[in-house]
Amino acid sequence: MEHDISTVSPETPAQVSARTPDGAPSFLANENIRLIIFGGKGGTGKTTSSCATATYLARIYPEKGFLVVSSDPAHSLADSLNCPIGSSLTPVRGLPNLWAIEMDSKMMLEKFKKKHRHHIENLSNMAYSSDQIDIRDFLSFKLPGMEEMMVLLEIVKLLRFGILRKWEYDTVIWDTAPTGHTLRLLKLPGKLLEWIGIFKMSSSRHKVVATGAASLGFRIPGRSPPKGNVNKFIDMLSHELEKLLAILKDPQQSEFVPVTIPEAMGIEETEKLLDTLNGQEIAVENIIVNRIGSNQDCPFCLNREKDHKIGLREIDSRFFHYNIIRVPVFAHEVRGETTLLNYAAALLGEYFEDGGDGQMPASVQEPPFPTGTMVDLLEKKFQFLIFGGKGGVGKTTVSASTALALAFSNPDKRILVFSTDPAHSLTDSFHQPIGDKITRIQGVDNLYALEIDGARLYEEFREDYQNTIQAAFQVWRERNVISTRQWKLDFDEKVMTKFVDTYPPGLEEVLALENIMESVDKHEFEIYVLDTAPTGHLIPLLEFPELIREWLRVSYRAILKHHREYPVEELEVIAQRILSGQKTVVKLRKRLTDPKISEFVAVTIPEAMGLLETEDLLASIKRLGIPNSHTVVNMIVPPTNCDFCSVKSAEQAGYLRDLDAKVGGPDYAITQVPLFPYEIRGVENLNKITKLLYGVKQKEPESQDPRSNEPGPGIQASSNERRMP
Repeated sequence: MEHDISTVSPETPAQVSARTPDGAPSFLANENIRLIIFGGKGGTGKTTSSCATATYLARIYPEKGFLVVSSDPAHSLADSLNCPIGSSLTPVRGLPNLWAIEMDSKMMLEKFKKKHRHHIENLSNMAYSSDQIDIRDFLSFKLPGMEEMMVLLEIVKLLRFGILRKWEYDTVIWDTAPTGHTLRLLKLPGKLLEWIGIFKMSSSRHKVVATGAASLGFRIPGRSPPKGNVNKFIDMLSHELEKLLAILKDPQQSEFVPVTIPEAMGIEETEKLLDTLNGQEIAVENIIVNRIGSNQDCPFCLNREKDHKIGLREIDSRFFHYNIIRVPVFAHEVRGETTLLNYAAALLGEYFEDGGDGQMPASVQEPPFPTGTMVDLLEKKFQFLIFGGKGGVGKTTVSASTALALAFSNPDKRILVFSTDPAHSLTDSFHQPIGDKITRIQGVDNLYALEIDGARLYEEFREDYQNTIQAAFQVWRERNVISTRQWKLDFDEKVMTKFVDTYPPGLEEVLALENIMESVDKHEFEIYVLDTAPTGHLIPLLEFPELIREWLRVSYRAILKHHREYPVEELEVIAQRILSGQKTVVKLRKRLTDPKISEFVAVTIPEAMGLLETEDLLASIKRLGIPNSHTVVNMIVPPTNCDFCSVKSAEQAGYLRDLDAKVGGPDYAITQVPLFPYEIRGVENLNKITKLLYGVKQKEPESQDPRSNEPGPGIQASSNERRMP
């Protein structure tokens, strides 16, 4: 195939003919591929890569059916495809063989429960014994893992080949949530198959007892006859999950494509993602490195290009055994078929945007970048400042800069900035090792940082829980000599030790926040700055969903069933640990909704996807009653004479006006932060953001960051090349 793109403009799509060119990435060249998964750090371009791939494949294979799916709680498909997309299968405008869906896992779960109501009731009826661990709590589908399982089952369903129904597709392109959520989702099939084994065990046990009871002329009291074939239902679940695992692990049918940017934070997260994918035996052949600067004529662009070269060398060094796909930064936002096809051409290595027609757009005005618009946050006596927003918008940078401002403005107070994002970035932002131990920031006597390792806290909790349960059951066995009772105890132990593996999304954060609340109760710090996970994780955590409370309640109730009969001292410790999680949820919610001690600050970027997600975020914050009077708009292109930058700046100015019209007002401040030609890392560079946000540059740190002499936005950098630490 020939792509005539040598003279294409940003408004003209790359020409697409009948076949993919030689040397194309495997996920575009493999005609038999059935599942393409895009994942990575928030804000790197996963959705754009997914939609561009789907659009391109739909164009070159008109005889095939394609579906692009989003499982990110903060969906962006509609924005990227520039047409309405909802929670039902929707045809993409202008492409008769391409459909899209933004999955609503809660709605899918309700449909699943309604469809399989009799099977669920039947499984529940098998929990016939009053002293058996109530497997009905799991089958109620209120417990964790169920909504994620709906996503997985839907993916399997959509991968079926069909002749009569147009909604069965040849290839599914899956746009995933940021890394932490995606990795949990991919690990889920194995865990659920273990639970299905428990269901099968319960079915066998029920059959033996029910048959014995029937032979004596009676049925088990309180249990109605089965409705529907429960074994067939269990086998269906098992088959669907095994089918998905088989597809995920078959490189001819499935490929995972990490998407990153040539910056330290993106590179580190990509390496962690690859380690997990390799451990799961999921094929990875290509890595997309997005938003690479390439304009040699503009000092600002040139500085960014130099910075990106450092990251690209690091990527080539670490990921040399993968095919690295380099995609340039686009002056125009990539939305709709035209620009998506241009992006797809870049995936093929055949398109580079020229950035404009050489004329400065008349609508561009120099952004004022006023300073000090957030100074009121320093004047109030807050205990909690929370920063949230879409992945990749700079939450960590703004959080770290705010923590510095608070530390210097309150020298008599101890400040802690901490992260609950599974993909931590405070270490990179402060340019010093932090990790999951409270660490003093070099050069700032009263500022400390912590990257809470929620996964480690959960593993510790899980190990304590399982060891205690196993020890308790050993005691109960010794005190029960009846053989049938021993059988029940064996079954209950398996259920209870597996139950801890079904923890809900948000439990890791709750365990992490328990540590913070203990610190608050001990008055270890006066001010806490929270760098949160991306919006899709943040909102469920702030809502403190009933799911977490339900899981904790069921865990506690299950323990008490046997504990009341034969008390075991260690169980009381675990029970109290579970109850403390419930108390943490209630206590933190109360503090975060108190305007005297808490404030939420949204962080976004001047692009359609970022601003639409910010609108949803602010609506949720308002509904939850959490105080909010500030939004930071980050990465605004500063004024230059560059055609490329001018086009980008004009586009951003429109989004800023839209945001101001929707959320601005006399009591609401929108703060603009420019895009810098290098990564903001280290105290001295963070101080530049601090000055923009709070109006006062802080004192020099005791030990300067190696990159502290970087110039400001739009200024020519030193010709000496810098190495990534």
